[in-house]
Amino acid sequence: MNISGKTPLMRAKNLEKIFDVGEIYLKLEGANPSHHKYDRIAEVMVRDCTMKGYDTLLTDGALDYISAVLYFAVRYEINVRIARFRGEKWKESTFSGEEFISFSNRPSEKAHLIDSYCRDHKIYNASNGYHNKNLSVIPLQKIGEEIVDRLGEEITTVFTQLSYGYTVSALHNGFMDKWVSGELQMTPKIYSCTIPKGNFIFDDFRKSYALADLENYKVSVNKYTRDLFTGDSFLLEETLQAIYDTQGNLLSVDEALLKESVQLLKKQENILLSTEEGYPFAGFYKMVKDGKLEKGKHVIVLNDGRSDLTMIRIEDFETYSRDTLGSYIEEWLQSYKDPIEETLDALDHGVKDGYILLALRNNVPQGICLVVHTGFDNFIPTYHLAYIATKEGNKGRGIATTLISEMLELTGGNMSLHVDLPNKRARKLYEKLGFKAKYYRMIHSPN
Repeated sequence: MNISGKTPLMRAKNLEKIFDVGEIYLKLEGANPSHHKYDRIAEVMVRDCTMKGYDTLLTDGALDYISAVLYFAVRYEINVRIARFRGEKWKESTFSGEEFISFSNRPSEKAHLIDSYCRDHKIYNASNGYHNKNLSVIPLQKIGEEIVDRLGEEITTVFTQLSYGYTVSALHNGFMDKWVSGELQMTPKIYSCTIPKGNFIFDDFRKSYALADLENYKVSVNKYTRDLFTGDSFLLEETLQAIYDTQGNLLSVDEALLKESVQLLKKQENILLSTEEGYPFAGFYKMVKDGKLEKGKHVIVLNDGRSDLTMIRIEDFETYSRDTLGSYIEEWLQSYKDPIEETLDALDHGVKDGYILLALRNNVPQGICLVVHTGFDNFIPTYHLAYIATKEGNKGRGIATTLISEMLELTGGNMSLHVDLPNKRARKLYEKLGFKAKYYRMIHSPN
């Protein structure tokens, strides 16, 4: 089971009140293990490396991509080498302690050199580039599928960030797959957002072509491909075709609007988002301000966006008393609560040999997760999820998902849980996180 993906799709109700353009949803890819969309690609890449029998990989790409590869390489016990080219000293300072393969050539020549080096030294090529196109597009396609699974058949627009074009092509593939299966009435418009100058796709597109003239543009792209033999041109064509097919557009965002947008998102929805990854929301905000966005269901894919939560492990009852934690569980579970003496008993066992996690925002508790030790190693799972609860007003913000994901890490996934049959929302969450119903739990009652 992949541990990346299945990220929260949070409804931004505060923004809805301000903008009045219908429903607004934020796809929080920063909820992935190393806090970026790239985790989806990195996990598949490392698994492919393992499946093909390699024990070492060479990686290259943006900081977030390399970080994601390192994270999963450790989990799968794969050795990592990082490619370093002329002018890339930032890699050594950022990834100190890692092993580097240094090339004296310019970064513009890296794709061919890395590929040749990996072939000559029998190392898996896990760099971010066209040679791994399928392993990059297919995992990102799941983003589109997850959006449809959550929101249903009517989605108006999707905003994403334009870099190499992987996400645009992948989203289009995911939506088309859902359309073919009848789960979508029509594919949503894709708006790809980037800097005003400096992205090769946007710069080349802006020179002399319009989306309506894409057929003529494709001829030029094909000539460009033959002349320079660069895989990026294939992505350029596919990216533009995806945007054209969905009647979307390419949007540029200046630095001032970008910074304003990131600050607005933090203020209104408590979402942490780096400025470098803020273009999708800035593009959405730009269209709203220009009055060009119709009412509907709008989704914004945030590559490293995540809720500004702090997770702390409770190992005693000094900072938060037993009664205080019990009151949180009782209040937040509402109709699903147990008698308080049962809750307090579970808390005692959680501190003794289980786990208790508390999610905080600005030092204010927002969610709690309590796991107890069953006393078994093999007969039944060693750990059991006793309680998971979030404070009112946090629905859809990914707090429960984050808490359970942290618990799966702590317990190594050796964990069971109970869920009331009528609680369909909770059942859906657990199923997405890899839990399966094996049997009904029946408790004897003398009454």
